[in-house]
Amino acid sequence: MEYQPDPKNIAGEGGQISHVAPASTAARLGVQVGDRLIAVNDLHLRDVIDYRFAIAEEQVRLHLKRDHTDLHLTLDKDPDDDLGIEFTEPLFDRLRTCNNKCPFCFLTQMPKGMRKTLYLKDDDFRLSFLYGNFVTLTNLSEEDWQRIEEQRLSPMYISIHATDRALRAVLLGKQDVADVLPQLARLARAGIRMHTQVVACPGVNDSPAALHRTISDLASFYPAIESISVVPVGLTRFRFTGKAPKTIRAAIQVHETPEWIDSNWERQPVWGAGTPPIAPATPNAGADWGFCSRLAAATDVPLRCYTPAEAAEVIDLLEPYSAHYLHELGVPLVFPSDEFYLLSGRELPPADFYADYPQYSNGVGMTREFLDAWAVARTHLPQGLSAPLRLALVCGTLIAPTLQQIANELNQIENLHVSVLPIINQFFGETVTVSGLLTAQDVVPALRESGCTHAILPRVMFDHQGMRTIDDYSPQQIEAETGVATQPVADAAEIVQFLRRFTKAAPARKRRLLAHRARTSVAS
Repeated sequence: MEYQPDPKNIAGEGGQISHVAPASTAARLGVQVGDRLIAVNDLHLRDVIDYRFAIAEEQVRLHLKRDHTDLHLTLDKDPDDDLGIEFTEPLFDRLRTCNNKCPFCFLTQMPKGMRKTLYLKDDDFRLSFLYGNFVTLTNLSEEDWQRIEEQRLSPMYISIHATDRALRAVLLGKQDVADVLPQLARLARAGIRMHTQVVACPGVNDSPAALHRTISDLASFYPAIESISVVPVGLTRFRFTGKAPKTIRAAIQVHETPEWIDSNWERQPVWGAGTPPIAPATPNAGADWGFCSRLAAATDVPLRCYTPAEAAEVIDLLEPYSAHYLHELGVPLVFPSDEFYLLSGRELPPADFYADYPQYSNGVGMTREFLDAWAVARTHLPQGLSAPLRLALVCGTLIAPTLQQIANELNQIENLHVSVLPIINQFFGETVTVSGLLTAQDVVPALRESGCTHAILPRVMFDHQGMRTIDDYSPQQIEAETGVATQPVADAAEIVQFLRRFTKAAPARKRRLLAHRARTSVAS
């Protein structure tokens, strides 16, 4: 899950300190949790990036604020030494919000009553650099561009969707979108490495012609662009508070209804304002297209999820590009997301297909890495447990068949009975099949009825800190409401570590213990 900032901790006046490492430089200076670091060497700090650059000096002057008191501290240090402080939020000034109206925007598919940070429509280049959040480059000022270049904020993670300017305008839901290719060229000239993604929508940007143009354009920036992922669109039953628009155009237009304009994020130009609709633009139509208002045929198409057969077709389109670039460049460059393989029932590529897993957190290669890690971790499984244990492997429906393979192996362990518990996502709708969007509201009743005493929960269903589900439950709350002992788990090794808590003493250990007792008895 992408990092989600909490605006209440972004006060616009320095960074609030959340931790001071014991015996650190900051601790010796008397810096305290709750202090705000306002400036370093007269540089007013906008975020943790400024802080990192500013302290890389031999002499550092700190301006802090404690309650209503200003503190000024000076120290000499090695430029590479950290001060030993952490901040409540990485952003100090303000969050850059999104100014697009993407028809598939997940935030328009959220119901009321979830934790507040889930309603933040962020599009902040700093979170892209710090945490790998994807950004669109549509809200950057010239000052922002210069800062990216000067501070070399690399890598950046960029949502492209299509390089055809008119088609990208449709997918971003705005008629004044800039041509992304010059933007990518500017980043490449500045030495910024980039990872890009295409959110594929059936019948919109996934045709052979559209994908060829997008992939070819992006590949021309290699090695600055290091990866191109293609992920399927996800839709929930809460789209635009139950309006469930049927077409791309209708989904964009919901952004323009009175309940959304000015109440959600930023006012945007209304679809079609000031320009008469004409036939879709061609690739050679020129730069001044008018965009969305002129693209009726490109927008009056269904907004829907992929079928298994369509997912297989996307894989068949993309894998030849991966093979081509592996041969030409030495890297696959183009990566279909795991979801396409799992949905279609296709076998996952081997580990070397994913190179160094450049978009792992975007669901690209995550399943392959898990299976390969399991092949290693399983060698450390115990032969038996000290007492009977009924264990549930909680997951989304998409990954359930893969986890069933793991469960079959685990059920060979003495005293262990494992059940895969795929959760049908009643909350967001059955079209949402990934584990990362499971809610406690769906997990709790399923666990109650499972008959299991323990449950392994997918770590991805919790937030960046691993503390809260998307509907604001902690692991402890789930445990309290179900009576089932729960353990969030991130990888295969953690499954084994969990099970080893319940193991019998190994035979060799028993023999050593008995031998020790025998020696003690003779000596006495």
